[in-house]
Amino acid sequence: MLTKIRHNASHLALPIALITLSLIFTLAEPAFLSPDNLNGILRQVALTGIMAIFMTFVIMTGGIDLSIGPVMALAGLAAYFAIFGAGLPIGIAVFLGILTGAAVGAINGLAIVSLRIPPIIMTLGMLSIVRGFALLMGGPDLHQIRDEPAYTFLGNGLVMGWPVSVWVFLLLTVMMTWTQKRTSFGLLVSSIGDNARAVHLSGRSTGKTVCLVYILSGVGAAIAGILLSSQVHTASATYGEFGTELDVIAAVVLGGANLMGGKGSVFRTFLGVLLLGVINNGLNIMNVPVDQQLMFKGAIIIVALSLSEWAQRTRKV
Repeated sequence: MLTKIRHNASHLALPIALITLSLIFTLAEPAFLSPDNLNGILRQVALTGIMAIFMTFVIMTGGIDLSIGPVMALAGLAAYFAIFGAGLPIGIAVFLGILTGAAVGAINGLAIVSLRIPPIIMTLGMLSIVRGFALLMGGPDLHQIRDEPAYTFLGNGLVMGWPVSVWVFLLLTVMMTWTQKRTSFGLLVSSIGDNARAVHLSGRSTGKTVCLVYILSGVGAAIAGILLSSQVHTASATYGEFGTELDVIAAVVLGGANLMGGKGSVFRTFLGVLLLGVINNGLNIMNVPVDQQLMFKGAIIIVALSLSEWAQRTRKV
């Protein structure tokens, strides 16, 4: 009986934390549960969530991707120059922006697999390279996106009352949850994180899978970057500033992923993203000063992770 309770606690810790914080913020400010505010929370977390969904697979292999912030900026610039520089249709411009992110991810993956460069070192170096390339490409200026309603609809349009970016986030969550649970790729990602050598000895290609998860991470960052440029009607090399990747990684870890690899869940990452969104929005709606917000946010994340880790340890008892 006790074992069953502990098992349930490990699975329910994150939903309980999410519900508890929502109740606390609602008691402090009833407007927290208004439809407009809840819609705003989803909109605020959508871009982080898109990147976190794909980062889950990277972390499950025991890797990390620190280059996603600059990739956001580069993808937005690539789409911008494809439209206003080359005069290409919106669909092709978006495709080229996503392809840009995939290319950066492919370079990360190939270097990690072929050259045996630790993921944190490779992606940290790529962070600087991509940011420099983005500045070389677009300079420090803001590039205005005007008279392109089809493009700005991606970031500001509504479908059945919800922003397009939220629909993209939800759709990718469903797709990648299915991929993780129902395909050999999802199983292989988890197995590599648990024991890459055993997977290799079984005849499976670990290198291709690792490359693919970094490509997916680049694609996720590129989609987020294109949506961001559409939302703010500008493209800039300075978007995706330092700290973007930390929020993404925090959401994945809050979802129960193990930074050493092997354990992770796309759906629980989705809940982790919502938890971060609830924390940020709740503190904002209560008019908590920014300096105090940073302290509260850090403390809440530490407590949530500690409870999650405790619940995981009790499962092994």
